[in-house]
Amino acid sequence: MERKSLRRTAYAAVFWLFVLAVTLVTATYAWFTFNPFTNVTPMGSTVSQGEAILLIANQENGSFDRECTLILDGTLDELRPLSTADLNRFYASKAQNRNGISMLFSDVSDKVNSSAMHGKVYLKCENGACDVYLRRSGLSLGEDAQTLAALRLGLRISTVSGTHTYILKLDAMGDTASAVAIRTIPTEGNVVAAVDAEGNAAFQQDPSVDISEFFAREEGADDKEPEAGDTALCTLQAGEIAPVEYWLYLEGCDDNCIGEVQKKEIGFQLSFAGVTLE
Repeated sequence: MERKSLRRTAYAAVFWLFVLAVTLVTATYAWFTFNPFTNVTPMGSTVSQGEAILLIANQENGSFDRECTLILDGTLDELRPLSTADLNRFYASKAQNRNGISMLFSDVSDKVNSSAMHGKVYLKCENGACDVYLRRSGLSLGEDAQTLAALRLGLRISTVSGTHTYILKLDAMGDTASAVAIRTIPTEGNVVAAVDAEGNAAFQQDPSVDISEFFAREEGADDKEPEAGDTALCTLQAGEIAPVEYWLYLEGCDDNCIGEVQKKEIGFQLSFAGVTLE
């Protein structure tokens, strides 16, 4: 009887060691397949003005003013990891290996409105032409370091001179030095560009750029007019109305898009600045 009891104890020990090993392996998986809880609240959109007045509306034939409410397309409960190279097609991981590397992907472009903040506003420049920048002091994109490191802001602005597409990294919106990084795809610094019928991904270099490149310069009092920054998003002619399509999403291929991003809440506000052309 004593021998049987010892044998049962040995079996139990092996069983629990196995469970522990499985738990540790599972914990290394990237967040790409976890249930996300990053909740976001759209607050609004504002503009600043100079001699040429930059105005905004959430409808092309709406009432243009200094601010408007952001209206999202579709119903969004929470942000979910996506990957895109051009804001045209969006992809999500559907299978990972035991090391947490995403191996197979699916095209979720038709469901993007339930996984990302997506909508459109309209800019109009009156009394003259102006260069359009982002206004740092009016932007609200969250404060959590991990979230800012994983988020992207996509903008597509259609003007008479052409279409301007930007995918912006948000690290400059806060201190992201403490953000944790874990590899989620086979190669570092890439995003999903296409997926074949079996779910195999074609990757390309992450096209995102630092959002601070497009900030207007702001100095002194809050009511001081901003000045030209390094790079304008676009130029608007007098009376021109330009649609601005936007996406706020988690780049799932980013090394920072892992479990630490979960259970966060952020407010989302866009802010633009118009600088009169000389």
